[in-house]
Amino acid sequence: MISGETNSCSILTDLVNDILSRLPAKSVARFRCVSKLWSSILLRPYFTEFFLTRSSARPRLLFAVEQEGDDWCFFTSPQPKIPDDEELSLEVTADCQMKFPGGNTCLEFCGRASDLIYLCPHISEHDQCIIICKPSTGQFTSLPIPKECNRRSFWRSFLGFDPIGKHFKVLSIGDLDADEKRCQYQILTLGTGNDSWRKIHCPLNHFPSSEGICINGVLYYLAEYSAEQRDGTCYMIVCFDVRSEKFKFIYRDFISYRDNTELINYKGKLGVVTWEYDCHTCTMRSLTLCLWVIKDAEEPESSKWSEYVYTIWESQFDGCDVSTFWGNPIVGVTATGEIVISTEDASKPFYVFFFNPERSTVLSVEIQGFRAANHGALQQRSRMVRVFVDHVEDLKFITM
Repeated sequence: MISGETNSCSILTDLVNDILSRLPAKSVARFRCVSKLWSSILLRPYFTEFFLTRSSARPRLLFAVEQEGDDWCFFTSPQPKIPDDEELSLEVTADCQMKFPGGNTCLEFCGRASDLIYLCPHISEHDQCIIICKPSTGQFTSLPIPKECNRRSFWRSFLGFDPIGKHFKVLSIGDLDADEKRCQYQILTLGTGNDSWRKIHCPLNHFPSSEGICINGVLYYLAEYSAEQRDGTCYMIVCFDVRSEKFKFIYRDFISYRDNTELINYKGKLGVVTWEYDCHTCTMRSLTLCLWVIKDAEEPESSKWSEYVYTIWESQFDGCDVSTFWGNPIVGVTATGEIVISTEDASKPFYVFFFNPERSTVLSVEIQGFRAANHGALQQRSRMVRVFVDHVEDLKFITM
């Protein structure tokens, strides 16, 4: 009899875990408040890992929308798959996950690692703090900026994740002495209970010139440096190992700091993509993408690269004018290899396009829900939208 009761309890527990794992992370976070028992169940490593596994099988699109008053609003929607039939146009409604009030601080978007979003004050706002938020649970926390940051210095920060040690780290680089062009490199580790910055050594003086992207525990970003053998400023890709806190550097002729250059995660490897707009005739315009993918991520300094070139015609963008992509149209690449392109203004009809390189097809997805969430305020003036592909919800909460 006892054995039967044990089996029944086990089946009931598995059933509850299965049901709860199908819910959005924000709903699960609310259920933690039901009771201590529910909180203990939902915080068990087995359930959090089970939830993450199931969430990974249904990746979503994440949208960070700038609003009035320097506020930020975060939305998610299902990430469509390119259908096998001829239907290449869809409509998807995005759900609001959380709103973050900027207040009197001019917050700028700095990056993402795992499911955490990193916001920092404008370069002139040196007396403010850094914000780490988790849209899937509605959680956020603040971090102090490095003490050395003052109104004479320029600084840039990145958020990285160590998948082995399970630690998030913030890398901050400050151009503290403009005359000598000397930079300082500092690290802050989340989850240790210590919010103190510590200095680290970098063998090559450099200052970032782009946002960063974290792939398999390595943080990549474009940076400028001075080379004695070459006149003027040169550009490279910096590879920062989040776990070992060591730097490596990639020098290639195709690396340059231009508005049309983006670092992307291409199926788990670093990719560099550039784009150009071609006007063949008054009625025929296209977008040309050049993609370089590193072959050996373990030896980035000496690795060879694969190169691809794609042309997408304006007619494939479901009637959208390619001129609307002049800002930064490349969102990223899905795990299945679709290159994702988007418009940037939430005050206008907003589109995300999935380009399949193998079939040369484009899936056009209109994203709805931005305006309704802010009662039409987004229509007053243009509002920037940042889009992220393959967003996976994680139940691990932010700890300091």
